[in-house]
Amino acid sequence: MWDKESAERIYHRIGILGWVSFVLLMVLFVRLWYLSVLQGDWYRERSERNWIRVIPLQALRGNVYDCNGKILAEDLPRFRLVLLEGSMQIDEARNKVEKVLQRKLASEFREIAPGEIILLENLSLEEVIKIEEAQEELPGVMVESYPHRFYPVSQVFSHVVGYVGKITSEEFKSLGPLGYEVWDRVGKGGIELFYEDLLRGRKGYRRVEVDALGQVRKVLANHPARFENSIVLTLDRDFQEYCYKLLGNHRGAIIVGKPLTGEILVLVSKPGFNPNDLVEGLSTEKWTELAQDEARPFTNRAIQATYAPGSIFKLLVAIAGLEEGVISAQTTFFCPGFLEYSGKHYYCWNRAGHGTVNVEKAIAHSCNVFFYNLALKLGPEKIVSYAQKFGLGVKTDFDLPGIKEGFLPTPNWKRQTKREIWYPGDTLNLSIGQGYLLVTPFEIYRLLCGIATRGKIYKPHLLKGILDGKGKLIREQKAVLEREIKIKESTWNLLVNGMKRVVTQGTGYACRDIPVKLAAKTGTAQNPHGKDHSWFGGFFPAEDPEVVFLVFVENGGDGSGEAARMARDLIHWFLEKRGVERGRR
Repeated sequence: MWDKESAERIYHRIGILGWVSFVLLMVLFVRLWYLSVLQGDWYRERSERNWIRVIPLQALRGNVYDCNGKILAEDLPRFRLVLLEGSMQIDEARNKVEKVLQRKLASEFREIAPGEIILLENLSLEEVIKIEEAQEELPGVMVESYPHRFYPVSQVFSHVVGYVGKITSEEFKSLGPLGYEVWDRVGKGGIELFYEDLLRGRKGYRRVEVDALGQVRKVLANHPARFENSIVLTLDRDFQEYCYKLLGNHRGAIIVGKPLTGEILVLVSKPGFNPNDLVEGLSTEKWTELAQDEARPFTNRAIQATYAPGSIFKLLVAIAGLEEGVISAQTTFFCPGFLEYSGKHYYCWNRAGHGTVNVEKAIAHSCNVFFYNLALKLGPEKIVSYAQKFGLGVKTDFDLPGIKEGFLPTPNWKRQTKREIWYPGDTLNLSIGQGYLLVTPFEIYRLLCGIATRGKIYKPHLLKGILDGKGKLIREQKAVLEREIKIKESTWNLLVNGMKRVVTQGTGYACRDIPVKLAAKTGTAQNPHGKDHSWFGGFFPAEDPEVVFLVFVENGGDGSGEAARMARDLIHWFLEKRGVERGRR
């Protein structure tokens, strides 16, 4: 029998046990509330990470079109076979796939993205069908489409459109923070590089469910990659292809454009390279072979190579002389075929001499002696200052990477760098576009644009417009006046008259059959390493120019030869295929 004291002790212990139980329940309740409410999202995310994987899909790049809507660069779909990691052992997958396709796979596989291993790339449609039919015995093995950059006109646009390639470790350091991955491809040159931010598309992703062993159970969502923008260039694909062929086996450059808008219709540099070979990467041996090729196929001769301009530079000397009042339309010099200065003879290209020559005749016949005399009166500094006004020796703002500027020598430069004085012979060489003077073909093209528009130089550009993902035009590039050169109307008239006489009476005789008024100038650049370089450039219709052109041929001989004949053919092609609105005679 329990006495009263024993009963109270038992009740007391039961009470304590009750309170302990209550406290434990409260602790468990608070802990449960903490885990489920306060930490719920964090644990839910970790849980999903354990059974859901997100596999990124390579972004699509936008297309590049010419001004007529023809493709210059596009992503073509290709198919590859991937193994979702954890769904099957790699060796087991290899054996099963080889059995299905009846061919051997590569000995090593690579991971394209976290959780995804490439078994085979560039599958044929027949192989895709075989894999799809054998899906039940290939769990976690999937056919996946991926974009492959393709350039349908390869070498013809290689220097302008450029190419894409695998991102390098150096590029990844700067592009990684912008969302690029180590397996991405990026623009490596030309338009592909300059407009990388526009052409880069949006990545897709695939969400898959995996079990406790990491094996894929099913695909939960598939969001395909897509492109954001395409771009339209001012280039004319057919015209560019024609001009590329026109250069034949020569090395050189051809530039054609519209002076009143800055649009470039043709920008050819030859030789080119096949950008399709570079998309997947070249072997070290092949890359070295191309890089060391003496023809320099990776150099864009139109904007990156410098040469002596030859007699085309005389146009600037004439402008300087007329504007500075050193000569007028009536000023003449006598050309006996040479100029004797300080007991030394400086020869004209025509050793028989041109006789009495004014500025129009000097331009038409490219008389060296006239410009020798003019340059001695002007001095080198004034010649250089007019060259700078037209953009020579000044880097051009243009939508291509790697553009170079030429070099304008001065007495001060020679004194500081060569520790020599500037001799009168240097001035004479400068007057005919020789000596230390260097220009790019693009600079001479810009000079001709400035003369065609009588001083209004519009910013050159390749971008014509931007399309959204549905092909709708969302931005159109407008003409931008870059600079205006104030020169007397009489100077322009004399200059253009002289350039017209180049064709009708002078050194541009190769173009006399052209059915439109043409203003042009020949140039022969002496080359100490071989045959002379050939220049020919101008615009048409002469009085109301719509088109400016420049042809440069390395080792093409004198300007009245190869370059002029090529210019004649390209003008005929343009008039026949595209036509001009005004100025036909």
